[in-house]
Amino acid sequence: MTLKTILTFLNYKLTAYTEHDVHSPFVYNFYTELIKNKHPYNDFELLGKLREELGVSSKTIEVTDLGAGSKKLSGVKRSIRQIAKHGIAQKKQAEFLYRLVNKFNPKTLVELGTSLGLTSLYFSKAIPKSTLYTIEGCPNLFNFSKKLFQRQEAKNIISLNGNFNSELPALLSKIDSLDFLYIDGNHAYEPTMAYFKMALQKKNASTIIVFDDIYWSNEMERAWKEICANTEVTLSLDLFYFGIIFFRPEQKNKEHFVLKF
Repeated sequence: MTLKTILTFLNYKLTAYTEHDVHSPFVYNFYTELIKNKHPYNDFELLGKLREELGVSSKTIEVTDLGAGSKKLSGVKRSIRQIAKHGIAQKKQAEFLYRLVNKFNPKTLVELGTSLGLTSLYFSKAIPKSTLYTIEGCPNLFNFSKKLFQRQEAKNIISLNGNFNSELPALLSKIDSLDFLYIDGNHAYEPTMAYFKMALQKKNASTIIVFDDIYWSNEMERAWKEICANTEVTLSLDLFYFGIIFFRPEQKNKEHFVLKF
């Protein structure tokens, strides 16, 4: 972490709210059910074993990075172990994402940035009757994750390989509605805003968009602030690791909360 990131994180820890500080019933329930609740789901054991397996793998693959790159990983050749440690949602974050989609039960999900495919499996197992479209730019990561999905018999995952800038609009043109979008790739201002604006064209009253690493860079912070200020966003939640937005029509007054994660 840079000094700026450390100071931002410390400020977040000191100012973030818990369930006792919010007056919104929706956010209160969100906090108690999805953040405070530590009850494990049955799927967590299997997913935890997969994480351990990936975490000790010495296999290497050549990575084609089409986004803003990685702060902790460098070079074209990277081990699966390194990517599992630094390039995917960690246990606490992944289990939160599982709880999130399990609670709201979106029917059509899109993930930008498949990586090894472990986070995709958290989504897949949380809502087995829904469809997850996951897009990965790197051909080798795409092939690796696809084999993992086949091994786990994750039949509700549709994998796509290509640049987000072309694959996302093509996908959105084919689906009727976007219920959930997880953006975990290309942490820069222009692409993040572009994906957000594309998503607005297919959102509905129940759509949820999750932005990973909102404090990854000054550009991501700028994008997050602008997204929260968008007139169509009625509720925004800052969990430091994630930024989450809702478009709830029943909520008349725009709200923003920083929640302790």
